Amino acid sequence: MTTDVNTTQAILEKFRTTAKDDIFGQDAAIDTLAAELARRFETRSDNRPLGVFVLAGPDANDTKAGIFHPFTAALGAAGHFYDLSPPWGGEDAIILGLNRSFPLGMSLPQFLRGNPRSVIVLNAIEQAHPTIVSRLMSAWTSNGLQAPSGQKVSTREAVFILKTELAQGEIGELARQETDPDRLHVSAVKLLADAGFPIPVLRSVDAVICLKRLTTGELTRHHCQALEDQVHAHGLVLEEGGLDARLVTYGLHPVLGAYANGVQALLDRLDVDLALAKEKGAGKVRLVLGEESILVLLIDRPLEDTVSASGTNDHEVPGDE
Repeated sequence: MTTDVNTTQAILEKFRTTAKDDIFGQDAAIDTLAAELARRFETRSDNRPLGVFVLAGPDANDTKAGIFHPFTAALGAAGHFYDLSPPWGGEDAIILGLNRSFPLGMSLPQFLRGNPRSVIVLNAIEQAHPTIVSRLMSAWTSNGLQAPSGQKVSTREAVFILKTELAQGEIGELARQETDPDRLHVSAVKLLADAGFPIPVLRSVDAVICLKRLTTGELTRHHCQALEDQVHAHGLVLEEGGLDARLVTYGLHPVLGAYANGVQALLDRLDVDLALAKEKGAGKVRLVLGEESILVLLIDRPLEDTVSASGTNDHEVPGDE
């Protein structure tokens, strides 16, 4: 990726802003990834990929995918995901076009040929077949990846992100305690090596990006704040103490009640209900967990009870009669 300094700064600032808006509690990891990419932009004089990063630590709420999407968007790159875990002969062979039962168009060389500016996510490389690992490492230390035809495809415009679940707990705790990115990288490399991550691969990467473990208190405060912000976005005020405790419990562990059917669908419906509450002239509301949705109680409109997505009043508010 040939870019000037101003363009690089704009790309990285876009990534930082978007990722921090989307992902709670991982600002340090986001800043580290941006800084490492900036370093590669500024100092590279080789034909290696723009970056090869290990993304390690806890993956609560699919945080690793949450980083991937804004990262790809900021770079203006295409994205592709490969799972390298066994059984071997499956996707780990597809990646290099070695599995003849799959179209060559699914292989990494073919993808890079059509999309040289790419972010490639490799899941569980520590479980991949040694042949696959060897060829990928060769691509990271030279100027290309060999296709089944024998031709080389350039990897210079690509970023590789290696996702791993090894040492999640240890790295999550380490990232909470260590604030210096260089010391954090060195300690994380040791933890990963001790947990069985291939040492030659670790020697080939530019940095280990560590996600920290989030405490229950942090997650609870974030979840409550997100619901309150959603209410405020519709020009409404959440009554003091107006969050049903079950909204927090099931929001953190969405296995029961309305949350079990998907958090995003629940919040999308809540947006509709809050808009209806505003149309009805409400100013202050209370949120209560119903069987299939979050109920919006209009506590300052005694003639209006509870708003549902159908626009009907589902339940009466105690004391409004």
